[in-house]
Amino acid sequence: MDTLSALISHAEPKANLFFSGNLCGSSSSTEHPAGGILHLVRTGEMLLFEEHGLTHRIIEPTLIIYPKGKAHRLQPQTLDGCDVVCANLNFKDSPLYRALPDAIVLPLSELESLSDTINMLFVEAFTSRFAQAAIISTLLDLLLLLILRYLVENRICQEGVLSALSDPKLSKAIEIIHKQIDYPWTIDELANKVGMSRARFAALFNQTIGQPPLSYVTEARLLLAKKLLMKGEPIKSVCLEVGYSGSVAFSRAFQRQFGITPRAWYLKQT
Repeated sequence: MDTLSALISHAEPKANLFFSGNLCGSSSSTEHPAGGILHLVRTGEMLLFEEHGLTHRIIEPTLIIYPKGKAHRLQPQTLDGCDVVCANLNFKDSPLYRALPDAIVLPLSELESLSDTINMLFVEAFTSRFAQAAIISTLLDLLLLLILRYLVENRICQEGVLSALSDPKLSKAIEIIHKQIDYPWTIDELANKVGMSRARFAALFNQTIGQPPLSYVTEARLLLAKKLLMKGEPIKSVCLEVGYSGSVAFSRAFQRQFGITPRAWYLKQT
């Protein structure tokens, strides 16, 4: 599994359609579902307002995303309104989620690599056909994954783990961690693997990603543990798979990270 795929598996991004059609009047985020928001403007012109006033004049097909949710308002500027597709976004708390920018506004003309998926989504959203809801749901999830890849490949994220993937040495370190998640890594070993001094590696990792290397290792292990627990694997097996020698050490680490024991967390999810 490549590094971005591993990060995505921790974040479990999901997009759910809540509106598709012609937007004639003002639409405020207070009327939208809670959480992140995605808007795809297919036709028309609109103004995009945030808390402090006008931020963008939308004059062409455009992607608008607020990954973590943000107060905003869409105001169509023509009598014909704007054709839009809107979805709410859900991410699990994770390094990937924390690395996402607060807002992304990009003309679709800049997203050529996503154009086939976006065009298919528009066709499904504005044409009544069999299996429409299921297909739209699948296309939205695919689009969200493609957007995440686009952000990394085009270095749009300026901080956090997604920014680190643009740095060859940090990217290699993250890849090593996820490929051998059960290994008892030390900072010295990771630094040696990427050809850096211990001090330089630790400082760069912490500065870019926002947490020390071993803190990142611990979180990555425990996020994987959550997924394994949800698959029904017993705690004794999970703790070994993610690098803990026994269930006591694993439970203590899990509770320090999430404020709840693994067993209590699992019972809350089921």
